[in-house]
Amino acid sequence: MRLKEKFRTALTASAAEGGRLPFLMNDMVIEEQLCQMRCSYCLTEEYNLLMNVPDARLRLTTDRRQDWHEILDMYHEHVDAPILRLSGGEFFWLKGSTEFVQEASRRYETVQVITNGVFLNERRIEALAAMGNVQLNISLDGHTLELNRHRLPPKQAKLHDVIMRSLHAAAEAGLRIDIQSVLTDANYAGQLEFAQYLRDEVAGSTTLYFFPVRGDTAERMGPPPGDHLMPLVERYDEFVDVLPPRAYVEHMAEQLKTNVRTLGCFVTATMAQLFGQGDVSACPHAWVKPMGNLAQDRKLLLDQYGSHQHYDLFMHDRPRFSFCKTCATPSDVINLFFLDRITEEEIGATHLYSGERSRARLRELKETFRPVISDAPATGQGVAQSVSS
Repeated sequence: MRLKEKFRTALTASAAEGGRLPFLMNDMVIEEQLCQMRCSYCLTEEYNLLMNVPDARLRLTTDRRQDWHEILDMYHEHVDAPILRLSGGEFFWLKGSTEFVQEASRRYETVQVITNGVFLNERRIEALAAMGNVQLNISLDGHTLELNRHRLPPKQAKLHDVIMRSLHAAAEAGLRIDIQSVLTDANYAGQLEFAQYLRDEVAGSTTLYFFPVRGDTAERMGPPPGDHLMPLVERYDEFVDVLPPRAYVEHMAEQLKTNVRTLGCFVTATMAQLFGQGDVSACPHAWVKPMGNLAQDRKLLLDQYGSHQHYDLFMHDRPRFSFCKTCATPSDVINLFFLDRITEEEIGATHLYSGERSRARLRELKETFRPVISDAPATGQGVAQSVSS
């Protein structure tokens, strides 16, 4: 039996009430082609220019909340998930985005919105903070303009101050904030200083997740192989208040030594990628051609989870798909938890997985997949031990 079939058998056997798949998260991308930033490493770069989207103005100025809710309703007919992670494009550029977050927050334990921070004005921050179960995930490669030079070309340099003000305002409002720092040749040497800045300025509200640029882009602007993150491993206790679990930092430090991933990945066993128009892709971090559309096939995920050919790319004991060999993301905390390198207490202390239902779902999934993972020939379990030894 192939690994994907084992995952399918295990999860469907533990189906939630009503036969729904017990996922950890609904990762939903809405209008991924609409973003006002010009990040040179963006994986949807070819879609980011507005002239490539003929009806961009209509999409930006039309309240599409009803359409998005209809897609959510279709999704949850056959999937149960305590967490919603929303992103774009730039989600807060869209009309009705804040209202949609508020409405969606009623059906999830936790909602996290990935944003570049430009549109986090005072009114929006206050509204998000008042919801109680909404978090932010701000894309930011460092605390200086130079560290963000792949995010902010010269014509957009003024946005750096806007983003930093948004970060501080959101932290002061009490929002929980994860920061995603994409490691490139521009900022790989500046993460220790970035962590120090966050510790000194916004500790208690923020967690810094760094990970290398992925895919073909890594060859053009990725950091050179080296021990770039070892200072953070060695000084982890000094910055523990703004860092994810120690094993995550060790894992990223180890991968940067060679820029080749060896850690097994089980993310696609716990979630899929849902797009705002109803398309569904197997992996939330590698957007291959969608498996189908929920509007055309309401049972798509129930039928295709662990059986569609795309799962042959992702459900392996070790990375085999070329993109996967360069991939690393904040979702690796899930992998490390499944591999017993992050404890339940550690993952429960992270922002995104701190909810009671989320922690229960993590325990359930870990127990469900334990026989599958333990039978896999190689999962990279010994990788980070070499860092800490």
